[in-house]
Amino acid sequence: MSASVFTTAPLIKARRMPGWIEALADALAHAEAFRGCALRPARPEDCEFLFSLHRAAMKGYVDATWGWDEAWQRRHFEKSYSPARHAIVVRNGPHKCDIGRLSLTRHWRKIFLRDIELVADERNRGLGGALIAALLAQARTEGRAIELIVLKCNPAQRLYRRFGFRVTEDDGERLTMRSP
Repeated sequence: MSASVFTTAPLIKARRMPGWIEALADALAHAEAFRGCALRPARPEDCEFLFSLHRAAMKGYVDATWGWDEAWQRRHFEKSYSPARHAIVVRNGPHKCDIGRLSLTRHWRKIFLRDIELVADERNRGLGGALIAALLAQARTEGRAIELIVLKCNPAQRLYRRFGFRVTEDDGERLTMRSP
């Protein structure tokens, strides 16, 4: 008889979803592009998936701007990864799977949108726009602005402009943008 390579995870009491994720999920409930999706809080064990997602979504833009250094990118990501700042986008259905992330840092006057990243098959279908629209609605309700930084070569800046974001700073490689 061989020992199992799988261990039984200890039972963990269900925790309440962080308020910002719950509010965002509520705002997304009626968005057509979000149909069949859900948000869940990130967990420490999501780090590898999230780094892989980050690499797939951003490597081309980072490489075009500074060059992609895999070891540096991994160290930086793992050092700065904080599950409390991430909501995982999940595609529900018979083969439930994680398809993206939204990462925020909440300040008392603003919300800093760190990242929206989706797996390739989910891009350009309105999901990113639905996430931004819901986040803008949440920020307005809370009386906060949204700020973000986008690489100049990243076409996502066009999406942000369509939602009313304006450039507040241009350092030659990145644009800092702010919602109205």
